[in-house]
Amino acid sequence: MSNENSFKSKIAEKLIFGYSMSRSALFLLESKPLPYIRRLFDKRAFVEPPEDFKKYSLDELKQLLMDDSENIAAGVYPQSVLSVERPTKHFKRVLKIWKDAFFIAYRRSRNKNKEFSNKASLLLDSLPSYYKRNFHNQTDGYLSTESAEIYDHQVDMLFSGSTDAMRRTILKPLKNHFKSQRKLKILELGCGAGSFTQFLVKSFPDAQVIAVDLSSPYLEKAKEKLKGENVSFICGEGESLDFKDETFDAVVSVFLFHELPESIREKIIIESKRVLKKGGFFGLVDSLQSHDNKKLNWALNEFPKSFHEPFYKNYTLNPIEDLIEKVFEVNATKVSKHFLSKCVSIEKSI
Repeated sequence: MSNENSFKSKIAEKLIFGYSMSRSALFLLESKPLPYIRRLFDKRAFVEPPEDFKKYSLDELKQLLMDDSENIAAGVYPQSVLSVERPTKHFKRVLKIWKDAFFIAYRRSRNKNKEFSNKASLLLDSLPSYYKRNFHNQTDGYLSTESAEIYDHQVDMLFSGSTDAMRRTILKPLKNHFKSQRKLKILELGCGAGSFTQFLVKSFPDAQVIAVDLSSPYLEKAKEKLKGENVSFICGEGESLDFKDETFDAVVSVFLFHELPESIREKIIIESKRVLKKGGFFGLVDSLQSHDNKKLNWALNEFPKSFHEPFYKNYTLNPIEDLIEKVFEVNATKVSKHFLSKCVSIEKSI
């Protein structure tokens, strides 16, 4: 790279980092009313993070956003992964989230985690038992268009606007695995409303992407978000895929495994290996686990207490890389850690 290009890249990196930090501050500010809403229904003392945790987690957040900015400036993934939303649309959604926070707080205070509207209830019969719940105590769980509209924003409030940067950490190892931009066939499991799917499509424009999720309302939101792109959406279970053996060059998932029972985690990895071509890439981004970074374990311990996440504690105690190596029958996972997330990948060799 010439000195001029290197200079331009450094300037771009600083500008992107500044944008990301500003965005992070905005989501942090928007989250401030939520603990007060919670206290209206739950009089138990709110647990403040320890000061050393606050300082360390802020440093980790900055490093995540810095790494993400560097990857964008260097062209690892395109600048189009960043998007600026219309302020009116953004703040209308904030109002919806603050309104829904009252219902979330009410459910949390009374341990009500299997309540659904009449419309959402119509979808329950076709779903596995582990999915029939109000994850995070949110209204209708993952089973309404209203939930699909606000969910990603809710998560960004929780993680101070860093969620997309954590999602994107899988793109670099995925790019490194496939040195040339050939026409890949990529399967995404648990695509939700398509937030990571859009990054995948922008980073691999020649790829055929198939995205699977259990929630038909979230898939409708994903279809709307990726209208006109080369993506096929399928409503189905990751543990029972309707594809032939060795169909895909890559199988990926983002923030899926911590919401699954341990037995289902293993079944999904087994299915992923089955549909993956030899030499193919399997990778995921998910929550840190308790062995990863003890300085951040406060958040891992508090998270399932504050939100309905019935399988999360088990997930944190059972290293996902060990399970992947067991299924793939090779001790070769690659692991990197980014703020409150980790990226794990492996090549199918047998």
